[in-house]
Amino acid sequence: MTRNIRPIVFFLLSMVCSLGSGVVEVAAAAEAAYRIGPGDVLNITVWDNKDLDQKVFVRPDGKISLPLLGEISAGGLTVAELADTLSEMYSKTVKGARAVVDVADIRSRSIYFVGGVNKTGPLQLTQDLNLLQAISLAGGLSAGVDLASGATVLRGDNAIHVDLVKLVHSGDPTANMMVQPGDTIIVPMPMFVYLQGEVKTPGGIRYTKNLTIVKAIVQAGGFTPLASPSRVRLLRGSGEKKQIIEVNVTDIMEGGKKADIILEPDDIITVPQRLF
Repeated sequence: MTRNIRPIVFFLLSMVCSLGSGVVEVAAAAEAAYRIGPGDVLNITVWDNKDLDQKVFVRPDGKISLPLLGEISAGGLTVAELADTLSEMYSKTVKGARAVVDVADIRSRSIYFVGGVNKTGPLQLTQDLNLLQAISLAGGLSAGVDLASGATVLRGDNAIHVDLVKLVHSGDPTANMMVQPGDTIIVPMPMFVYLQGEVKTPGGIRYTKNLTIVKAIVQAGGFTPLASPSRVRLLRGSGEKKQIIEVNVTDIMEGGKKADIILEPDDIITVPQRLF
């Protein structure tokens, strides 16, 4: 029984080794084809010459500095092309020199997230990603994001609108664009107006287009019995641009001459107590 199993075991092991070798070869080929860019960190080794081993940073001009060689243009070259170039240059002073290059840290293929994701800032494109995959790597959308407002991808001089409802809820492939190095993805954070004082539920309510002071007070549950609707104050802006607007909400609600006031994001509405 053991003799019959042994050839099968050897066969399976050889298959695993073969598959593993194939994976390594694919990974090595992918790295060899990678084009170096500014900001990348490279490990450069020269066989049998440890004194020449270097960890170098690719400068914004695409150049690196190496012992014996000085400044070398690396930006735009593949890893394989740079290795061949260095091998040829080192061989002029080091007999049989063979250089090996690998990318220690990719920093030249950044995309940037701004706003409503859980991990804002740069993300390196080490592989091709669509927008949904990129958002996932950025920790997903943060709570409360207004999907209906959509997102914007800034690419060069273009601003591309993305329908987040189609992307997230429907999985519509037409909204799931491929991202490119240099893209800035803006996911708007929800905006609020704030109510304090004599309303039934003080705090923030989400800003929407054409939200008025009366609508905001209604969303906050209306006035308390102690409120003074004729002496409402609206605080708008900050610093030197701060503006205080006195509002007679009673007059507005009773159809007086005063029109309801359209609110702006971050407006603060204060409802004082009535005078006794």
